[in-house]
Amino acid sequence: MVPSKFRFIFQLTLIVPFICATNAFSQLNIKAYIADARKDMSDKNYFDAIQKLDVCVEVNPSEYVAYFYRGVCKYYLKDDLGAEQDLNSCMSAYNPMLYDAYHYRSLVKYRLGDYEGAVKDIDHVINGLGNEPELLVERAFYKLSAQDFKGAISDCNNALHAHYAGENVYLCKGMAENALTKYDSALTNYAIALKLNPKDEEVHIRIGMTDAILEKYKEAIEQYSQALKIDSTSTLAYYNRAEANLKLNNDKEAMEDFNRVINYDPQNALAYFNKAVLEANKNDYTDAIADFDKVLTLNPKNIQALLNRAKLETQTKDYSDALADYNATIGYFPYFVEAYYERGHLKEILKDDNGAKADYKLGKVMGELSRYGDTVQRTRDSITLTHLLALNSNFNNGDQKLPDTTHIDLIPLYHIALKDNSAGSEKSGCIPLFFKRSKKEYIRFCLTNKEITTGNTSQEGSQTGLNETTKENDGQDTETLLEKAVQETNMQLFNAAGKDYTEIIAQDTGSAIAYFARGIDICRETEALGQLNDDGQDTYINKTYRVVHNPANDNYEKAVADFSKVIQIEPDFAYAYYNRAYIKYKLHDLDGAVEDYNAALKIDPDFADAYYNRGILLFLQSDKIDACEDFSKAGELGLTEAYLIIKIYCSQVTK
Repeated sequence: MVPSKFRFIFQLTLIVPFICATNAFSQLNIKAYIADARKDMSDKNYFDAIQKLDVCVEVNPSEYVAYFYRGVCKYYLKDDLGAEQDLNSCMSAYNPMLYDAYHYRSLVKYRLGDYEGAVKDIDHVINGLGNEPELLVERAFYKLSAQDFKGAISDCNNALHAHYAGENVYLCKGMAENALTKYDSALTNYAIALKLNPKDEEVHIRIGMTDAILEKYKEAIEQYSQALKIDSTSTLAYYNRAEANLKLNNDKEAMEDFNRVINYDPQNALAYFNKAVLEANKNDYTDAIADFDKVLTLNPKNIQALLNRAKLETQTKDYSDALADYNATIGYFPYFVEAYYERGHLKEILKDDNGAKADYKLGKVMGELSRYGDTVQRTRDSITLTHLLALNSNFNNGDQKLPDTTHIDLIPLYHIALKDNSAGSEKSGCIPLFFKRSKKEYIRFCLTNKEITTGNTSQEGSQTGLNETTKENDGQDTETLLEKAVQETNMQLFNAAGKDYTEIIAQDTGSAIAYFARGIDICRETEALGQLNDDGQDTYINKTYRVVHNPANDNYEKAVADFSKVIQIEPDFAYAYYNRAYIKYKLHDLDGAVEDYNAALKIDPDFADAYYNRGILLFLQSDKIDACEDFSKAGELGLTEAYLIIKIYCSQVTK
């Protein structure tokens, strides 16, 4: 198990000043922007710094300084994939002997799980700057994570010879010795670390873990409790204390600690898994199935969770779901012998005697293959199995707890707002509509995904005014009718608006804006009626994709048809693709939605909301790397909420 935190020595203050290599005009502006960005960074205003550095990169795409600082900002925002990309750009544009860039990239690679890559990068720094003891300790932790335990101990010893005085060197050395089963030496080093810093909760945790290996569970629990007195949010301490309590059959205490882990780290699949096993052992099948659901939400291909859920579904006589889970388990790993026997048992219950016999036979055959098969194939199967059994368990000290009001979902569709002509400008956030076909019809409108308010006028009064306008405007141009219909939509007078949009289309079948507006009207009416079976607050990104087949889907199909008509008439209108993608998501068509977001981004490569939404859909499809890259791009384009998603979901993403 890797340490839950690092005490990295090199901070932002050690970043070397660079000289910008640009033309005189750009140089002056870029230097000013970079200076402002660095001030933002010193104040930890990383979002603002990124926006300024974006300008530098746009002015001069080879501006390595901007890439470097933007990469550092993304590192501190835990956007590791984005940080690595920027640091790579910095290093490719300038002398590779750029030690700060190598150093930060080593930190990024460590967090991405590329421990060997992290070691290589910090090797470059150490070779250039010398055997600084702080760097040696840092490399020792990297080697520890890469399971080069002897190398880690060697670096720790060299750091001690160079008079490193901190407790981290003893902590790292103890962890490496523990991994080499040198438990007495490990405990000796932990004791020295604790003497140097009695308030280091991680040292207490590591002592407890060694005690647990030695089956001294009561002593281990005491160490974990000491750690929690120092840091009451340490998920690593709670989890390990729960495991020690399980060994002592203290199931109630273990359950309480697993719940505390989940409270501080809602993405901890390992805690959900163990909690589900406890519930199953108490015959609490409903809660156990619910927790296995959460495990599979976070790790969709975990075959152990699939198998266990299938067993519980068999117990609760949910045979169709159980069969689906057994099939999925075998599909992911055909050598899972137990799954064949369990599926065979289920088929017996379902009176499928031939299917049961076939499964028992397959189980026997697969067992023999796994024991006596080709060595190379067995190795590959072992690697596959390790991946399929892995569970998310990023033990941090509470910094991933979500506020109770966090609701992670797609940014909603864009709708039409009337321009505020009295103010002499567009409303804040509005994007003017533009169509090649006829500018005249559309100049009064703009797009927004913000809430539109209609002031203090009551709906009844407004409706009266609209009716009077209708009488005055009978027989007049469609633009006036369209303006009235948009106002009706924004006032949630959907039936009236729908009739007006249809009337406009009857007069002009090529009116892209009318189709677009009618599609919006249909969507907003459906959502206003509450036909989506949405239960409100939901902190899990993977749970946003929960749509029950219901009559609302018929309305959404109509909206899709309208947005498709817009695309047919105006194929370069990115917002039509964006809105159609959003509706396809509501209809469970994730692939179609991703395709539409792709199309929108091809037309408008700076469409931040489209990157954000596509990222969520890719995450739902378990394409975490591309998803996190999309979140990074959305944040880079100014959508700062993307960094909340990155912090929660992308810290464990590895290439």
